[in-house]
Amino acid sequence: MAIPQTTRMQENLGKTAELKKVSMGAPFIWIRQGVNDFITMPSLAIFYGMLFTVVSYGAWHYLSTSETLGDVAAPLLAVIILLLGPISAMSLYDASRRLSRGEKPSISSVFSAAFKTNGSCPSIFLSVILVVLAIAWMMFSPLIYAIFNTGSLNIVSENQTVIQAILSDITSGANTGFVITYGIFTAVVGLTSFMISWFSFPMVLEKDCDPFTAVVTSLKAAKANLIIMLIWVPMVGILVLGALILTANLYFIGLVFVIPVLAHSTWHAYKSMIGELK
Repeated sequence: MAIPQTTRMQENLGKTAELKKVSMGAPFIWIRQGVNDFITMPSLAIFYGMLFTVVSYGAWHYLSTSETLGDVAAPLLAVIILLLGPISAMSLYDASRRLSRGEKPSISSVFSAAFKTNGSCPSIFLSVILVVLAIAWMMFSPLIYAIFNTGSLNIVSENQTVIQAILSDITSGANTGFVITYGIFTAVVGLTSFMISWFSFPMVLEKDCDPFTAVVTSLKAAKANLIIMLIWVPMVGILVLGALILTANLYFIGLVFVIPVLAHSTWHAYKSMIGELK
């Protein structure tokens, strides 16, 4: 299926972006810049953060209490976030872009920019790529478990599902070979998803390039700054996990602040690593 293309997207076909390397302290600078953008335009940030949090918590509550979907609530929630999160974050990227130019963006202007970008389908196409990876992870997880338990009797008891059996092995450490292999598999899928999405969405917004160029550029930039990425990913994980744990009894309200800051920070990370198309 052909992806609808704008005039500028057609002009940028075949071009490559200049890649930059950054210092070891860059991730901390991005966070500071993200906080500054949040403070400068808090209305948009809090609106997006609340929307993200309400959708995430609502989906989690429904899935975790469902008799048929409860066992796969976590991966399904991940798929939902992967599909909706980056698309909706376009507004925050555009706000950071305008603020860096010295402009005073309004909520309506950044939302219209996000809808214009998503309307040409590249960001939706990028989200679909992430969802495909998430689905592949869900499908291969039981297969890997079965391979490591071939020849065993009743590897999954009648009182548990495959997901519960996998979690049991991970938490108990009883099946070391499976735990190590599954951990590597999950890490590879997770890092691949991150490397694809890290800069592709901001690049689509700013440069109006096709999604394939954006994905390739994001992958190359991540490889060129591998150590920085390995610093940034745990930082993001700690901030999100901390917000979830500390505000678990408050409807995950911590995400209202953490997610917008990370979105703004991602824009600054993109600008510090990706140059012009040539």
